[in-house]
Amino acid sequence: MNKSILADMVTEKLRKEMGIVPRPLPAELTPLEKTLPPARQRYDCALYQAEKLKKVSIIKTQRGETSAGSVIMMVGEDEYDLPFILVAVGFVSGEKNKIAVEFEAMPLVRDEQSTRKYVEPFRKWREAIGKLPSEPITGFSQPGEVWASNLSPTDYLRYVPNDYASEVLNLALQFFDIFLGIYRQATPVKDAERRRKMNAFRSEFNRNILDQDPDGVILTQTFGRRLAELFYSQLIYL
Repeated sequence: MNKSILADMVTEKLRKEMGIVPRPLPAELTPLEKTLPPARQRYDCALYQAEKLKKVSIIKTQRGETSAGSVIMMVGEDEYDLPFILVAVGFVSGEKNKIAVEFEAMPLVRDEQSTRKYVEPFRKWREAIGKLPSEPITGFSQPGEVWASNLSPTDYLRYVPNDYASEVLNLALQFFDIFLGIYRQATPVKDAERRRKMNAFRSEFNRNILDQDPDGVILTQTFGRRLAELFYSQLIYL
């Protein structure tokens, strides 16, 4: 199986249904690659935007010869309270022979309105993926306080057996279908207090996430602080 299949599927889906268009990236990030013990790290990055969205980041990852996959992130424009979307599917061969799977739809404001708009639509989907055989992902550093304290009920981070690859990919497409329904109905936030809360969350997230995200730590260790900051500023910061 093409280990970057999720990136290819989602890129085509979002082109058709959301009209994403490419945004240029600094040459230093296309691709980002370095070989250090114990393995080569490579990130093939693509950046897009669409109406209501500041960025859609689609990244194909590879670590050595045993792990490769896709990460997709979506960030709404400043006047929208759309949740921060993260989907990652990594195929881990060798002894593990598993799929590392992560989903998150993180509201910018933690309140009843966000629960109704951005959590409830995912509940049946979350129940469905929760029925797959799985186990915790261990052996990696844990996300920091900002991330851990803002996880939504949608959050899913597990190893799933490789035999369930088709189910995982189908559930990923269903996840984006749900988000597309939310996206199409989104309107700019007019309430000044809600905008203040949104901006406060963005500022806290952007100020802390690079150092608190395990992947950010790996990027910094591998490529140095300057390139890690560039990567996050272009592809991840809200």
